[in-house]
Amino acid sequence: MEPPSPVPSTPLRPEERDAVAETLAMISSSWEALLDAFDGIPDDRIAEPGVTGHWSAKDLLGHIAYWDDVTATRAHRQAAGEPDGEPDWRAVNDAVAAANAARPLPEIRDAFFSSHARMLAVLETLPPLDPRRQAVCQFVRDDTCGHYDEHAAELRAWRARMGV
Repeated sequence: MEPPSPVPSTPLRPEERDAVAETLAMISSSWEALLDAFDGIPDDRIAEPGVTGHWSAKDLLGHIAYWDDVTATRAHRQAAGEPDGEPDWRAVNDAVAAANAARPLPEIRDAFFSSHARMLAVLETLPPLDPRRQAVCQFVRDDTCGHYDEHAAELRAWRARMGV
């Protein structure tokens, strides 16, 4: 899979090379490991259940796409100082998996990359002197890096078990 560049489209000014640059670097590292875990899974095996519970690699693509989109929306709200509630992720995960079951793989792959790019774009637009900048970056790191790492490990373990 060809990932979009995790590097901001315009270079950050020196005063911006703080939480955003650190966050982008951390996300990039976890994202690359996730892409490596997905890389080479044949399309005829990507919908095979068992990667994590009954979920397939395709299910994980849709799951990660959904949560990156949610992270982007929540980070944008936090940056704007708007109230933001914590979603019931267990109920949402089941609903998202059911909704994605019939979606074609190319559509899910597109969503996977576009939601990630959208989430990165939110970080790139954080004003340098905004007092919420650090908190938003921490929130995004918490919602992405560990999530990617967890699912990359599950993918690698499934691939080893299944010889994929």
